[in-house]
Amino acid sequence: MKKVLLGLLSVLTLQPAMAQNGQKTSRFKESAIIENTTNIAYTFNLQTAAFTPLTGAISLSNNSVWDDPTYIIPLPFSFNVQGQLVDSLLLDGLGGGLVGLSNGGTVISLIAPFDIDLIDRGYDSSQSLSPISYKVDGAVGSRILKIEWKEAGSYSEYSASGGILDMYISFQTWIYEGSSVIEYRFGANTINNSLLFYEGDDGAYIGTGIVNGSNIVANLLTGPASNPSLSLSLSTITGTPTSGTVYRLTPLAGSTSVSENSLAQNINAWPNPVSDVLNIELKNEQQAHISLYNLQGQKVKQELLSESRSSLDLSDLPAGAYLIRMEGQAGSMRIIKR
Repeated sequence: MKKVLLGLLSVLTLQPAMAQNGQKTSRFKESAIIENTTNIAYTFNLQTAAFTPLTGAISLSNNSVWDDPTYIIPLPFSFNVQGQLVDSLLLDGLGGGLVGLSNGGTVISLIAPFDIDLIDRGYDSSQSLSPISYKVDGAVGSRILKIEWKEAGSYSEYSASGGILDMYISFQTWIYEGSSVIEYRFGANTINNSLLFYEGDDGAYIGTGIVNGSNIVANLLTGPASNPSLSLSLSTITGTPTSGTVYRLTPLAGSTSVSENSLAQNINAWPNPVSDVLNIELKNEQQAHISLYNLQGQKVKQELLSESRSSLDLSDLPAGAYLIRMEGQAGSMRIIKR
């Protein structure tokens, strides 16, 4: 099974730029193409909670030192990433991200709690200093898969310093059964030279992505680590999350990996671009709950439409792009507010 998964992964994923023991590149950083028809699939919440190391966890690294780790994580339940089903999960070769597969499908999912080139701080010895482990908590139906990276180092520091690994970070990924909520939880770190730790970048890639061929649909956090926002851009956060920081991604109702404008079969919306009042016509429904989201995934309007033709006042919204979603329907429609 492992050989099958790894073989499939090598065909479907965007490969790291360098081989084992060489500098490698994030799949997000390496991707030059982002689809024009992309969706924000989550609402983002910044929370705080004490970072608690896992107890009674199962080691993925088996106390061995690692670089470019590739471990299969036994998946107790299926879940969705940007609407794409995941029923097989593995740690990818870069160290700080996870790859989700679905029954041999051609689309892969990227789960990025801290997507940079990580390395075991005991790499030049026979003793692992950065164990990777997992456990499952909770009863069937409401389980949480928890994956932990403990005091992981940076290959960039290792390479530049001739083997010194003074800096590290601890973090966890929590995936919730049923809701497909994803949380990235951060513990202590000793990162005092961001330029070195992040190979010249501002920070890590944190969020999710869907890869289909050479295209990637990204939902990544941007802005300062202390208060980031969710965006469609292929960019990192700035800085390092402090201990106790929790980034929570909650799937939007009806979010899927389909393109924008697939909602057009259910509604008409005009004028587009719009200045003040947006007219909406229901094609197949007597009434519908309509929500409007900005491109940071925040709900800015919600309306129950009870007539075949209605209007939505957008005069109080700032200029920019927004996504219309209909409760119970997949897809979205993009509008531009002048």
